[in-house]
Amino acid sequence: MGWQPEDAGPAITSPVGADEPPDDGEAPAIVSAVEAAMYMFVDAIDALPDPSDSKFLKRAEVILTGLRKLEASLSRAASRRRITPSVVAALSETRGRYNDLMERAAAAPGSTLGQRMYTARRRADLSVQEAANGVGIRADLLAAIEAGEPTTQGETAKIKTLIAALER
Repeated sequence: MGWQPEDAGPAITSPVGADEPPDDGEAPAIVSAVEAAMYMFVDAIDALPDPSDSKFLKRAEVILTGLRKLEASLSRAASRRRITPSVVAALSETRGRYNDLMERAAAAPGSTLGQRMYTARRRADLSVQEAANGVGIRADLLAAIEAGEPTTQGETAKIKTLIAALER
């Protein structure tokens, strides 16, 4: 009689789609749009005045807002099951540019509490959730503050205390 396929037990299979190549359907269009946007962002970043210039923060905030929107779109695209490496690379580049500009903005005279918090948190290698837990506020609130939303006096005090602790 010999060996029969049913003797092997249930088949072990890969997750659905695991053996399929990434879906290139939308990826080239997404990457092309990101490349065009990044070209304009890089040009705008390069044209920023010195951080000591009173116009720096206002111009930087416009660019940061655009980069946040681009990052959110790319993050949604990258969360899809079958995305290409080029989309993930575009997300990484966008986050890198955002991080670099936030560092510059946080160091500028007149920087916002959110910019300083974002930079202190990133330098400390903390997630938004971890930092929010450290000051006793919701993670979505801390993310909004880092993006420029105003704070209450209580929130301001908590965030300043955390920034001071992280910068020691």
